[in-house]
Amino acid sequence: MRKVDTSAKLLVRGLARWWWLLVVSAIGGFLVGKVLLVLLPPTYQSTAVVQLSTQTRTSQAQIIQPVAAYSTLVTSDPVLDTVLANYPGIDRQTFVAKQIVITPDAPSQSFQIQVTLPNAHMAADIANGLARTLVNQQNAYIKSQYDASIKLANSHIADEQRAIDRLNQQYAATAPTNTIVLAQLDSQIQQQRNLQNTDVLNLQSLTTEAALFSSPLSIAQSATVATKPSSFLGQIPFIPVMIALLVLLGIVAIGLLEQNAGRINGTYDLQRKVALPVVGSLRWTTPVSPLELCEEQTAFAEDCRVMMADMLFLAEEAKARLITLTSIRAGAGTSSIIAYLGALLAQSQRRVLLVDANLYCPTLHEQLDVANEAGLAMLLEEARKARVTTAGVKPGTVDLVDHLMVDRFVRPTAVPNLYMIPAGEPDENPGDLLSMPEMRDVLQWAISPGDLVLVDSPSLEHGDAHVLSAMSDQTLVVVDATRDSIKQVEHTKEDLAHTGVKLSGLIVNKLGRWI
Repeated sequence: MRKVDTSAKLLVRGLARWWWLLVVSAIGGFLVGKVLLVLLPPTYQSTAVVQLSTQTRTSQAQIIQPVAAYSTLVTSDPVLDTVLANYPGIDRQTFVAKQIVITPDAPSQSFQIQVTLPNAHMAADIANGLARTLVNQQNAYIKSQYDASIKLANSHIADEQRAIDRLNQQYAATAPTNTIVLAQLDSQIQQQRNLQNTDVLNLQSLTTEAALFSSPLSIAQSATVATKPSSFLGQIPFIPVMIALLVLLGIVAIGLLEQNAGRINGTYDLQRKVALPVVGSLRWTTPVSPLELCEEQTAFAEDCRVMMADMLFLAEEAKARLITLTSIRAGAGTSSIIAYLGALLAQSQRRVLLVDANLYCPTLHEQLDVANEAGLAMLLEEARKARVTTAGVKPGTVDLVDHLMVDRFVRPTAVPNLYMIPAGEPDENPGDLLSMPEMRDVLQWAISPGDLVLVDSPSLEHGDAHVLSAMSDQTLVVVDATRDSIKQVEHTKEDLAHTGVKLSGLIVNKLGRWI
């Protein structure tokens, strides 16, 4: 469970650092989705069914064609041009090749007109338009064919009747004795009557079929507007899918970036790579006062006690009494840690003096509820004014104890055995004050009455922090686990070494913080 919680915190911190990458991923996903919609638009399929009357199977005339013949007429010029004239945006060649399918079904005497287009309403309208146009045109043509056949049959019957009448007149005019001619005429009359009878029967059949089959084609099923795309790709919402996909890839990229960025997620890797002891590792918690910390038995309080014990071990081993705490950048929690260490050391019956040398942004007095009117800044400014040069003595600083009464700048705190010199409010440039030779005298004086002196130094972004570190017996760097990286700690170690400062150890703060 703790491992999952740690992973979640690492993810949240990574997202907080690289949020802009997620924004870029979301915008990229939106643009890619729009492009895919253009390249692979969703298509909608609509189908109209044209029915040929099953009674036409009994037709004796050759006017009505098989259903397969009518299905081929859907893409004929008279039908297709009539419908597509209303849709100038559709390419005729592409439409015939890819966007329309006609499927005849001989057993059911029907055929389907299937239209597939990116616009669902247009697909349904075109399918219905093709079916309606074909039915109207072919029914009109079939009716005209029946009318022409009936007219032709009536013409044949009339011609045959005139021929019979003419032969009857010839028969009446022939002498009865001329039996041969009479026999020939009688045979011709019989032949004409047989032809006439055949034509009459044909006329009756045509008349009946015309009445029954003059409109044999009909729309059995109209095409409806499709509500869903017909293809699998068309059903994919490209824009949200691509946004989600690229955001997911962005999260993976953030994980890889965080993995390779050397973030401080624990003390083991930091200690191994930097080759420095980690004096303390403090988990993130809500702020507590130093006085409360001394009474608490929380996990954070135990972290602070372990940190104090490790720092004491290093100090006693090196016989160090003047210890400076600084940080790679401001906001790492150096002042809070010094206040906690001072309170715990004082609780262990040691006389501890805290010196707030962070003249840029002092907060140590707030931690210990001490007034900040007069402090280190005023002390150094007075020392500058009181600087004298005695004859026969190398020019230097005055005796601060005798001339400036340094004791009046020391403030007691609510914790017994814990004292501090607050930062005060400098009138001059803090960097000039902290670099004065008198600063060394102040620190040397501070060592004499007590057991330990802890100096709250500005961050290493300021050059005077290097000066303070060089004046101290030991220097500890507070590392902000949420902002600093292992490489930055390595560079800090190298930079301090170049200025003659040996870094004694590290204190990792804000471990396990979400942001």
